[in-house]
Amino acid sequence: MYRFLFFCAILCGVTNANKVEQVHLSLSGKMDEMVVTWLTQGPLPNVTPYVTYGLSKDSLRWTAKATTTSWKDQGSHGYIRYTHRATMTKMVAGDVYYYKVGSSQDMSDVYHFKQPDPSKELRAAIFGDLSVYKGMPTINQLIDATHNDHFDVIIHIGDIAYDLHDDEGDRGDAYMKAIQPFAAYVPYMVFAGNHESDTHFNQIINRFTMPKNGVYDNNLFWSFDYGFVHFVGLNSEYYAEKMTKEANAQYKWLQDDLSKNKLKWTIVMFHRPWYCSTRSAGGCDDPTDMLSRKGTNDLPGLEKLLKDYKVDMVFYGHKHTYERMWPIYDKVGYTLGDAGHIKNAKAPVYILTGSAGCHTHEGPSDTTPQSFSASRLGQYGYTRLKVYNSTHISTYFVDTDDKVGNFLDRFYLEKD
Repeated sequence: MYRFLFFCAILCGVTNANKVEQVHLSLSGKMDEMVVTWLTQGPLPNVTPYVTYGLSKDSLRWTAKATTTSWKDQGSHGYIRYTHRATMTKMVAGDVYYYKVGSSQDMSDVYHFKQPDPSKELRAAIFGDLSVYKGMPTINQLIDATHNDHFDVIIHIGDIAYDLHDDEGDRGDAYMKAIQPFAAYVPYMVFAGNHESDTHFNQIINRFTMPKNGVYDNNLFWSFDYGFVHFVGLNSEYYAEKMTKEANAQYKWLQDDLSKNKLKWTIVMFHRPWYCSTRSAGGCDDPTDMLSRKGTNDLPGLEKLLKDYKVDMVFYGHKHTYERMWPIYDKVGYTLGDAGHIKNAKAPVYILTGSAGCHTHEGPSDTTPQSFSASRLGQYGYTRLKVYNSTHISTYFVDTDDKVGNFLDRFYLEKD
């Protein structure tokens, strides 16, 4: 229907093809920058897209030109979309900036954001497996929380929109429009899940702008520092898709990245879970999911690397539920002490947070609890992470089945 109206508009001499859509922010990896990305359905010939920004909505003093990527959807019609990316520079930590994007053809509304301040406590929302189908309660609560200044960054750990490429990419357009009320105000960071692997990750490569890794620079794995925390996003789909060259390149990059990290906390994220409770008595044991943990002769396993570099916490999704594990390494859980407040963990704490809202869902009654399982929940929702300082961080689950977002499974991780 959308394409029909689009061509009718052209015939009538009026078109929305150059209308600004799907505005969203992201971090570049440099704390004095902010990236903004948006999309148009048509090209902008002989026109320069840009962002204009400033410290007041009535005084947008600075301008940054955007680059444009034209890309073809993998659907049967091969529709072409146009992604525009601009970087705002020389930003001051803690300042509020106002901005709008577009071109002489069309400009967006004015949005605003607070430039990340690494001297303050970090507040993040982290989740996987979110769509506009069954996911709107979570999206709406993320919007409300964003406008109540509850987040510094939002991280989506794979399986976006279900699916970005469906309906000739119109599903992806609908999802990106639905999240714009939070993603235009707070950095929205993403990496691939299994639903993004179609046609060599075409949609996630072309719709988003993540920190460059110096290897492929295609949004599929990245890292950034924020205050006391080094965040790493990895692509577990290299393993599932048996992309040996890419998996080895990512491993080498990760080893180098972690070896250079000097921050107090390290948090790693990827899509496919290594440890969790499932219907199987053995828990998470899908051979495809285990590839990135164990490795093979051709694919380097990641678990030992994370342990060697003292990674503190791992987030993943894929299973449509919530579960927090005790510290665990090589299937051995360190289960002594208080499960709600762990100090000086001997291995990473794993959190499965894949219940933001999609086509299927699981709860505790659907799974067999594992010995290393500390908490299991059946509600739809997402995880909040708070980093207080160099010695304390906390997480809790936000139940978006509840209209006000009930907080569950409050957890503290402490280190000397």
